[in-house]
Amino acid sequence: MLTSSDMLTPDEKRAFDENGFHVMRQALTSEELSSYQEAMKKLFLVPRDHPYAERLMTCDIPEDRRDMMNPHAIWNGFDLPLFDDRFYDLIFHERIALTMDALIGPDINFFETCFVTKPPFFPGTYRDWHQDSAYFDPQTNDRNCAVIIYLDDMDESSGATRVVPGSHTQGTLPHRIPDEGMSSKHLEVENKRGYDTAGITFDFKAGDAMFFLARILHKAGENSSNSSRTGIIYNYTRRDNLDLGEKNRSIANAIPVVRNGQIYRPNK
Repeated sequence: MLTSSDMLTPDEKRAFDENGFHVMRQALTSEELSSYQEAMKKLFLVPRDHPYAERLMTCDIPEDRRDMMNPHAIWNGFDLPLFDDRFYDLIFHERIALTMDALIGPDINFFETCFVTKPPFFPGTYRDWHQDSAYFDPQTNDRNCAVIIYLDDMDESSGATRVVPGSHTQGTLPHRIPDEGMSSKHLEVENKRGYDTAGITFDFKAGDAMFFLARILHKAGENSSNSSRTGIIYNYTRRDNLDLGEKNRSIANAIPVVRNGQIYRPNK
C-alpha cells in the first residue's frame, strides 16, 4: 500500500517549498484519463436550464469559433461532484492525494472542486495573474494547495498554466476586478503586467498534474488551437488550516482525505 512518504524525494519537497509548485508526470493512468475526459464531455453538454447550471461560467467566444464539443463556450465551473460521481471519487485519487499530503501535510482535508477550460481563441489575458488565496485569506496558515489535472495536452500556445516561482513567499498581494471588456471579471493582482516576464510554464501531456500553493501567482494560458483544453483543479488544505473569514463556498469542504500517510477509509 502506498503512503505519502513514497511520493516525493527530499529534493522535490525542498523545491516545492522554495518555488511553490511541483509537476507530476502521468498522474492518471490512460483508463482514468479516458474516464474523466468522458465526464467532462458530458458536463460541456449540460443544458442551460439544468438545476446546477449557474455553477458553470461561459465566455464571449463567437459561436462560429467555438469547439463543437463545448458549444456553450464554458470556461469555468465549481462543485463538480454535483454533475458526476467520478468527480467525487477523484478527491481520493491515491497518487494525487498522497502527493498532496507529502507536499503540505501531514493530514489533509479537501477544500474545493473546480475546472478551467480554455476554449478555442481563449486569450491569455482572460484569466490573468492572480493568487487563489485572494479568495480564501485570511486562513490560519498557507497550507492551501491546488492541483491541476490536465485532461488535454497543453503548451505555451494551447492553454498551459503559467506560474511565477517563489511568489508565494510575498503573502497575498492586492487584487482588483479587471476592467477589460474581454475578461473573466474575477480578481486579478494589481500591476499584473509586471509579472509577465517572470512567469514560466511547461509542456503538459494529458494525465499530467501540477501542484501549487494558493499564494503563488499564476494565470491561464492562451489557447490558439481549435479545440478546448481542460484542467480539473482541486484544492486541499492541511488539517489545521482553517478559514477565518467565512469565505469558503465548496460543497466538499473539510472532508478528511489523508490521515497518517494513507487515504482515509473510516470503515476499514
